[in-house]
Amino acid sequence: MVAFTEDLSVFFALKADGGLADEATASWGGTVNVIFDNAYLAELGVAGTNPVALAKASDVSAARVGSTLTIAGTVYTIRNREPQDDGSTVLLQLEAA
Repeated sequence: MVAFTEDLSVFFALKADGGLADEATASWGGTVNVIFDNAYLAELGVAGTNPVALAKASDVSAARVGSTLTIAGTVYTIRNREPQDDGSTVLLQLEAA
């Protein structure tokens, strides 16, 4: 049986190149393409936002809880890493620093 592997490079291409991703500056060095979402949430009478960034796992392997990403001029601290079931992406829950 042949293993199926997805080509995530198209998915994580920068918006300027027709993709979905923003470029983020990583505190562990360099830049990483992320799909950033800062969705508005209102649960149990408490409203706020829940910023998250989706990235290729290989691009954020050095990221740790407490590391930072700068996205569109805002610094976000990584509060949690959630490996996705396909093993190729990691969801980073962020908090504005």
